[in-house]
Amino acid sequence: MSFNSLMALLVLGALDHLEEGPTVIELGNQTLKADDRTLRAVRERSGSRAGVDAAGLERLIAEGAAGRGGRAADYYRLLGFADYRAIDVNDRYGSLVMDLNRDLAEQYDFRETFSLVTNNGTGEHVFNQDAIYRNVHQLTSVGGLMLHVMPFYEFVNHGFFAIQPNLYPALAQANEYHLLALGVATRGGRGIVARSDDGPPMLLDESRVPLSVLLSEAKAKRPGVKGLVKRFAGKAEARRFGRLLRGLQHETPNLLCFALMRKQKEGPFRTPIQGIYAGDVDDVLRPDYGLTEREIAENGRSTSDGVKEAASG
Repeated sequence: MSFNSLMALLVLGALDHLEEGPTVIELGNQTLKADDRTLRAVRERSGSRAGVDAAGLERLIAEGAAGRGGRAADYYRLLGFADYRAIDVNDRYGSLVMDLNRDLAEQYDFRETFSLVTNNGTGEHVFNQDAIYRNVHQLTSVGGLMLHVMPFYEFVNHGFFAIQPNLYPALAQANEYHLLALGVATRGGRGIVARSDDGPPMLLDESRVPLSVLLSEAKAKRPGVKGLVKRFAGKAEARRFGRLLRGLQHETPNLLCFALMRKQKEGPFRTPIQGIYAGDVDDVLRPDYGLTEREIAENGRSTSDGVKEAASG
């Protein structure tokens, strides 16, 4: 999988929410493709951060793109991560060989947990979507982070699935995650993001918006090669989302959706339901989705702390 510039920036941003010497496991082995500009930005932004090997980052940049494809694990270690693992259907780059269509705990008795679990360009290639999000949940330590970077728009036949932003607030609501950031971006690191804090930028070029913008129904069509997003004659949030998407597509038609979430409590994974249908769930099934009476009254809008903060914009 491609560990691109966007991913390199998001991992650095995740460090702001992790203790020193964190551990990481990735779904899918990763080929480091972050460009020189991004790696220089990472070096500058990391500054004198404890655990970061600035000289090592300089050497990584000096190697050039052709020489660092297999260095994703080294990138994490240069940022101060104490342990790195990856899981895939092959052992490329030293990955653990397991089928991500399976429940890793049940099938392989793999029950280790990590400070950071990433699903970077992997989940869309796996048929069993429940297993992807269940495994991420089970692999994450309480207090740890989950980072998803998935195809959103204009990825034709790239994988089995493309992801909509509304998935992640629904996951957060069902499992009481703290949604730290939700965004749409190019692989080069330009994008729009709803944040639960007012910290430093996570992206190279970042526009911050309320969560409601990212959850609006901007309509899209493709009359040209790069694609255009149709102006939506509805809510202001949808019109704004459309304009922002068009702006990003000047760089590339292919946009990614990313989410950074914190696991706040132990417990089994709960399957989410799309918020607009929360009010239709029978009383017998509501506990399965983690729905409260207040959330039903609000038409399923999540009320977990992180989502509320991000939604306030």
